[in-house]
Amino acid sequence: MKIRRLPRRELPDVRKQFIRMIDDNVHPDAIKAALRLGRSTFFDWRRKYRTGGAEALMVRPIPGGAPKLTDRQESRLRGLIVGRDPRQFQFDFALWTRKIVRDLIRREFEVEMTPQGVGKLLRRLGLSPQRPVYRAQQQDPEAVRRWKTEE
Repeated sequence: MKIRRLPRRELPDVRKQFIRMIDDNVHPDAIKAALRLGRSTFFDWRRKYRTGGAEALMVRPIPGGAPKLTDRQESRLRGLIVGRDPRQFQFDFALWTRKIVRDLIRREFEVEMTPQGVGKLLRRLGLSPQRPVYRAQQQDPEAVRRWKTEE
């Protein structure tokens, strides 16, 4: 049995199932197997339920401010960035930077973000910093081939 980390959106349903199973006196091993819970999670949840009831197992809101972009806007931003060159949006530089993405967000969605916020957003979108491949633009492929074979 593989223990898994539950996505936050699934937690309320899993905890409701847990409460039903506890109330029905299902054996702890069966509950752990059915819900794929670790031993410590099972006993922690059971303790909380016994001392505080269902209220103690409620999923708390994520701390911090609300996201500045909606899911739809984030999806659109990802589409604007992936496979595109910033110069297509009249930026001077050919590589995506947090500053350029920040300016694009300001232009497209009229939302102000800090550079750190942009970095976290890009990470959440599954985009990571990449080092560009350096190649001499004036490189002559025939001269390179000759150099490799002769020297």
